Amino acid sequence: MPELDINASADEVVGMLNRGQNREAAARLDALRLNQDAVVQEALDRYVAVRGQEHLTALRAPNALSAEDATALNPTLDRLRGATAAPRFPTDAETQNLSQAQQYDVYASVIGARGTQAARDALGTQDRVILGMRNENSTLDNNGRGEFNDRLVVVWKDADGGRHAREFNHATTEPTAQYDHHAGSDGNRIYADTQRQAPRLAASPGYEDVRTRKIEGDDVNGDRVRDIGRLAEGTVEMVRTEHASNGHTRSGREFSLRPSDEAVRNGANMVERDTNADGWFDSRDVNGVQDLNNSFKIHRGSNTNTDSAGCQTIGGGEHTAFIDTVRANPDQTRWQYVLTSVAPGQQQERAQAPAEQAPNGQGRAASDPRDPGHADHRLYTQIDGHVRALGPPYDRNNEGVNLHLLAEAKQAHLSDISAIATNNATATRAAGETLFMVQGRPGDPAAARVAVSADVATHATPEASLNRLDTINRNQPAAPAPALEDPQRTQQQEAPRRAHQ
Repeated sequence: MPELDINASADEVVGMLNRGQNREAAARLDALRLNQDAVVQEALDRYVAVRGQEHLTALRAPNALSAEDATALNPTLDRLRGATAAPRFPTDAETQNLSQAQQYDVYASVIGARGTQAARDALGTQDRVILGMRNENSTLDNNGRGEFNDRLVVVWKDADGGRHAREFNHATTEPTAQYDHHAGSDGNRIYADTQRQAPRLAASPGYEDVRTRKIEGDDVNGDRVRDIGRLAEGTVEMVRTEHASNGHTRSGREFSLRPSDEAVRNGANMVERDTNADGWFDSRDVNGVQDLNNSFKIHRGSNTNTDSAGCQTIGGGEHTAFIDTVRANPDQTRWQYVLTSVAPGQQQERAQAPAEQAPNGQGRAASDPRDPGHADHRLYTQIDGHVRALGPPYDRNNEGVNLHLLAEAKQAHLSDISAIATNNATATRAAGETLFMVQGRPGDPAAARVAVSADVATHATPEASLNRLDTINRNQPAAPAPALEDPQRTQQQEAPRRAHQ
């Protein structure tokens, strides 16, 4: 089968949309996607969703389509509506055999969907554009040293218009607890900015095994403890600076990148800070969203330590190649850096299973956690209380959201939901795009956490989620059925206060 030109194929479909050939465009898109790998299908959908945005939005307007056209087009419109959301994180195996042009299109389509106009404009030049893909993890992972489980990608076009991309898979975009003031001080620990000793401070729960370094961060909630930060999702213009080379240069310094002065001036709400010391960044962090400063660099990490206090770092011997790739255009002095989180797990693992009806085609399935005698009823009731506490829009499709979250909780082997939090509202993300189900004491770094796309949850149908639950429960050991209890009393006991926004 000839290689699909993702870019040209997207232009073909968008051209048909712009000529009003809506059903033909949907059919052509389906034909182009047929038998292609998922990573190629996703890139094609992203390009079409971005380039055809105006026309697609008009088609979704009330009464824009006849009943016949709606039946034909709505599946495609629904799929494209989600195409610009946080992307799936493709595995190394999925991209390693793609051509350079296809690799470029996979990642340039993410930049088009998640970046600013400045980043999209840079794709039309010979500038190198940098994409960061964040797999969220706790700052306490690896005893506070961090994990290289993110990806940086450099994409560009050559003088002849050829498309190129290079992946760097030993990267992180997250800070680490070793620099966090919440890890405590013995009275000799140093503040990084003043080089003064920090007063004695007991480590917060969960930080006892962190081998500390100098203290970074800012105290943003007034408790006299500095809060570690990270770049929020969005686009940041970077310029050249220097950073310690970890012994890789004679001078001890080497090329790195930092936010430009213009990026800092325009960087409102571009930093997230962990103020409740749970190792995560979400709506439970008081004053957890702050403005950008120029300390958030892209620089070298070590082989066994990310060395990140909030910077993007590259280890595994890949940093030199990264810098050589970034600097390959001698005329370039500014770099657009687009950072995005990747899709929560349920979008990465599978498409939602088709709905199944009860044997008689009506009513509830025989095994339904909404029934008090069901083994998962207690967990369902906990979720229901937390969703109601969040309020709109999550409570509008209440049963669909609850059952979808229950399936995700069961898939992740959670047995108790003590809180549901949302992502922070930042410069480029609305609050509540991601829901975080938490098992464990609020603020406890040892608590388990599962991220779920709010868009997927709010559009989920009870039938599809019940089908998933049946499959999950068949593959997991059965839990004992609970004693019957008053659901209203359970909700009152277990519903949390509204999360801080």
